[in-house]
Amino acid sequence: MKSLFEPLRGTARWRRWFQHLMLACLCGPLLQAQAAMPAQERSSIVASICTDPGAYRGALDRIVQAVVGTSSEDAAWGKTLLERLQAVAVICRAQGAPVFKVDHGVVDAATLEPVTEAVDELPMVPTLVLARLLKTSQAEIELFSPDVLIRRAAAQRMSQAYAQINEPLVRLALSKAADPEVIATLELALAKRSLASGSVEVRVEAIRAMGKAPSESTRSLLQKYQEDRPDMSAGERAALTQSLSQIDRALEVGKAASIFFSGLSYAGVLLITALGLSIVFGLLGVINLAHGEFIMIGAYATYVVEKWLQAHAPGWFDAYVFLAIPFAFLVCALIGIVLEMTIIRHLYKRPLETLLATWAVSIALIKLVQILFGSQNVEFITPSFLQGGVQLYPGFFVTWNRVFAIALGLVIFSTTYALIRQTRFGLLIRATTQRRDTARALGIPAPSIDRLAFGLGSGLAGLAGVVLTQIASVNPSMGTSFVIDAFMVVVLGGAGSLVGTAVSSLVLGEVNQLIEPFHGAVAAKVAVLLLIVLIIQRRPQGLFALKTRG
Repeated sequence: MKSLFEPLRGTARWRRWFQHLMLACLCGPLLQAQAAMPAQERSSIVASICTDPGAYRGALDRIVQAVVGTSSEDAAWGKTLLERLQAVAVICRAQGAPVFKVDHGVVDAATLEPVTEAVDELPMVPTLVLARLLKTSQAEIELFSPDVLIRRAAAQRMSQAYAQINEPLVRLALSKAADPEVIATLELALAKRSLASGSVEVRVEAIRAMGKAPSESTRSLLQKYQEDRPDMSAGERAALTQSLSQIDRALEVGKAASIFFSGLSYAGVLLITALGLSIVFGLLGVINLAHGEFIMIGAYATYVVEKWLQAHAPGWFDAYVFLAIPFAFLVCALIGIVLEMTIIRHLYKRPLETLLATWAVSIALIKLVQILFGSQNVEFITPSFLQGGVQLYPGFFVTWNRVFAIALGLVIFSTTYALIRQTRFGLLIRATTQRRDTARALGIPAPSIDRLAFGLGSGLAGLAGVVLTQIASVNPSMGTSFVIDAFMVVVLGGAGSLVGTAVSSLVLGEVNQLIEPFHGAVAAKVAVLLLIVLIIQRRPQGLFALKTRG
């Protein structure tokens, strides 16, 4: 088999050499011709932009060639011209050569020398066509930037404006590119442009190349090509069918991965919101309807930290999320301890009165926050390291704020689990949970343990608020919707079981995100409720009920 394909490899090698030779023939003269561009030629370029809309493309191509060429003087002039055009500072005079408006006066458009005579004309306002071509030309120049991020953004612009690109220049940039992402994007841009070629072979190669770069845009472009060319050749039709099939398969895989990731991120949020409730409900048996308001207080504590850093330490602004974690935990834990000491401790073993009391507390906390911060949503500035994301697969884009929610959920769960299972405080909590009377008989201060446990659960709810500032709206009523989800997680996983809380968070998160894209949020909530009802019928204590001794 190797000997059979060896001639093909040789043919491909000669084809690449031939392409580089043709590229040199196309671009070499252009770059050499601008080595010493006379002032008259510069003036004619600007004049053609001023007088002939049909010459926009050609004039801008000459400017771009000057910028990326070998003459530093012409490069500086070309950059200045593009900058002045975008700044609406080019004056096309009726008498005399065009000029630029600059900070220190007016300069000649060809020589950049100061103009002494008075210039009364207004600058030329670029048309929509010229403005669009200016953006494309700027992107063509940025293809040669030393910054790889700028080159990637420019290549994306080339792929979007493929019908307007200067093909020889893009091929030159492609021959010099080393970044795989830039290479793939530019090859896709050239393939899109080649769909309009007069050669059937070139169009077939372009269709196949687009099939290897699956995305919604390439699929839409190929589908439009299929509709516009009902009389295409058999080779084109076969390549088109194969490419569309490849794209559909890749996008289906990406969609499945995206749904799984969305479920995972939603599960991370559920885990953080339900973790504190699991401890409080499992240990104290308190149905705390104010749990959602502790989440809300944690979010507003983050808002306070953000504004303080913005005003007093702007250099540390991106770190406000990390600084808010201990602050929100302490604030919510202290409020929880005060609530337990003043109200909850008097209502143990009276679930109905506890329910009503915590409901009243939740209303009071909402009104207090409305008085302090107002009723509208508060705006957060996302830290730079949480902005954007990365595309791991066609149709599968991972955002950093969701990754942060998942990672912080795992860290909080691991820390809480280690605290409960590996420390003396955790041992006292477990002893009090399993046999309260025996623990008190052995000298364990059950009231103090109850107070600290309630504070721990409230502090964990505050951490959920920190996470939600990056992925949800923050307002005084935000906790109401999350407390319902938290109770569903706790009931399904088993009251007081941290492992059960983690497993039920994952199950409910994935089920919710699996159904919501196809049938809507309401259907997803109904399905989750039905799932919980079915499981509770079989296991009334939840998936992972705590074992207690008689």
